[in-house]
Amino acid sequence: MGRLATMAGLMAIGLARGALAQAGPLDLLVGTDPDRFIARMTDLIAGFGGPNGLTADGIADYIALERAGARATAMRRMLSMDLDGDGALDRVELAVNQRAAKASARGQMERQFVAADSDRDGRVSQVEMLADGQRAALRALGEDEADALRALMSLDRDGDAAVTRDEVATAVLPVDQAT
Repeated sequence: MGRLATMAGLMAIGLARGALAQAGPLDLLVGTDPDRFIARMTDLIAGFGGPNGLTADGIADYIALERAGARATAMRRMLSMDLDGDGALDRVELAVNQRAAKASARGQMERQFVAADSDRDGRVSQVEMLADGQRAALRALGEDEADALRALMSLDRDGDAAVTRDEVATAVLPVDQAT
């Protein structure tokens, strides 16, 4: 499933009707392309929902999984440069890795190192790696987008605590296109 975070940059144009017109945070997800939104929500429902639709727990699982993946990727990059296996990264280890990397990756390594080295001692400790991973997690799926995803539950029209593809389509498409 493609990341829902790509939708975050789309701007709302007030195309929805009913509850969605009042939803606010959902505008962030719907953006200017309701068909794309429905396709992505169908993927989310299929991937994190059950036979009766997507629940608040499924949305929480998706948010946690997206953030965990971003956190792990950031930490994995740092740990893969830890040549002596002490769980920290220093400037000497960074330099060795930069010499072996492509030119474009060298700058990226430097930026990540500088951003992670919060105490500016020339060493990224385990605590700093974890904090850098947490920041990466929130960059991958920020609170505004998480709130918008949680707001999907407002589309639950039958009160069964689950959102279906039909409920999503009904909320964002004109009546004649919703089915």
